[in-house]
Amino acid sequence: MKSLVPLLALCATLLCPPCGAAEPLRIASWNRSSEPATQAAEAVLNRAYAELVQPIEFVELPVRRALRALLAGEVDANLYRIAALAQEQPQLHRVETPVLTLAAYSYANKDGPRPAKWGDLAGLRVAHLRGVLLIEQQVPADARRVEAGTVDELFRLLALQMVDVVVTVEARLALPLGQRVSPAIARADAELAALPMHHYLGERHGELARRLDAVLARLKASGELDRLLQRHLQPTR
Repeated sequence: MKSLVPLLALCATLLCPPCGAAEPLRIASWNRSSEPATQAAEAVLNRAYAELVQPIEFVELPVRRALRALLAGEVDANLYRIAALAQEQPQLHRVETPVLTLAAYSYANKDGPRPAKWGDLAGLRVAHLRGVLLIEQQVPADARRVEAGTVDELFRLLALQMVDVVVTVEARLALPLGQRVSPAIARADAELAALPMHHYLGERHGELARRLDAVLARLKASGELDRLLQRHLQPTR
């Protein structure tokens, strides 16, 4: 009878090799090949989840579809969202330490306006990317808004003096978008808004969210989180 014990153990191992392995956590992400902020946030989460020995996989989805998939339980997490989503969807778990911070900035040609707050845009011709709700909601009603489909189009409008100001949303620590276009275009020193972006997990992952927050908080305190972001947000020289 004793000789059967090793044999049964071997059979169990062969029949169930992955029993002790954690299932990959499916994280909805977007613009993975083109957006530096996405790539930087993924690098941070790869580092943090590795410390928890939690395998992850990123699933490419459009931004709005990604949230619907999380609410429906089709994915386990979303890359990042604004803090206020936790009030709108209390069943989701917000990781309290932000993955990164996005900020709204304004650009103008040399000697152009340098707004310090949203109200300073009143009466100006303001260009921004189509569909950016933060900008659409905050630009004063008496500003003359011009929507563009791409960043290149935004700064072309500014270079041609068809608008007075361009407003963008960019990751902090990244090189200014306008700096890549023309040295004649300058970014105002003041941020119009700052938006900490938080990783969100689905209803079943409350304990994992708490454990991940502890890792991210330590990475933030040590400076490693910012170094990771900077490495992925700024091109190698």
